[in-house]
Amino acid sequence: MKKYLFLILTAFTLNVSAQELQAVADSVDRNMSLIREKQDELMTYVRAQELTPERRAVADSISRTYMQLYYETTDYLKQQLESHHESPECASLINKYQRLLGLDYLEEYMGTYPHAGLPELEELRQQIAINQKLKPGSELIDFEMPDEVGVKHRLSEYIGHGRYVLVDFWASWCGPCIQELPNVVAAYERFHERGFDIVGLSFDTNRQSWLKAVAKHSMTWTQLSDLKGWESLAAKTYNVRAIPFTILFDPNGKIVDCNFRGEALSRKLEELLGN
Repeated sequence: MKKYLFLILTAFTLNVSAQELQAVADSVDRNMSLIREKQDELMTYVRAQELTPERRAVADSISRTYMQLYYETTDYLKQQLESHHESPECASLINKYQRLLGLDYLEEYMGTYPHAGLPELEELRQQIAINQKLKPGSELIDFEMPDEVGVKHRLSEYIGHGRYVLVDFWASWCGPCIQELPNVVAAYERFHERGFDIVGLSFDTNRQSWLKAVAKHSMTWTQLSDLKGWESLAAKTYNVRAIPFTILFDPNGKIVDCNFRGEALSRKLEELLGN
């Protein structure tokens, strides 16, 4: 009788957990829809005209609005995963929102999640294994990709030859990428002569849009793309789940750090190459 009662209570608990987590997913989906609307608004705005200081201030305001909602949504999702940590139903949320949660967080979460061995989480376990290779001090993961005229190049042609190299994952359709480009361009112009290079890896699917953005935003460094969007070899090799994303390599081809935003890249280069 006690065993029977335990089974009933267990089934009831799992059912409640599933309902609660579905409500979490519904809430996250609503917020992500709002975030995408703001991202589209930003993309339309930055494409319309040249970003004067006044227009850049407006773009920054749009960006702050959706980034605040993005971080609030991410924090909310993480809180719910922590409070339902014992539930196997968390696996569906983990899979659905991998890009939102980020592999660094998921690596930590999976380390203590009692259902981490579920078959549906196999792909995530593989992605975490690759993410571990993106830690500072890790070696370059090499691959080959075409340039603007279709000639294929390996990343190792540019990395590990005595210069600091930023690998910049971006796309012409990505509003946050375009907004971030002035910081990247400024770092390149300031530090290129002192030993700094950039390799751009575009997630575009339209060749004309890609090359037009390269010219418009003065991206005078090496550009590579297989024009496959999120199915790009670059995305798969480095498990890139959101752009812009960057990896800085040292002169020996080892990772210094990842995901520089704003002034962070210039500050790091000042530290490495001097003012």
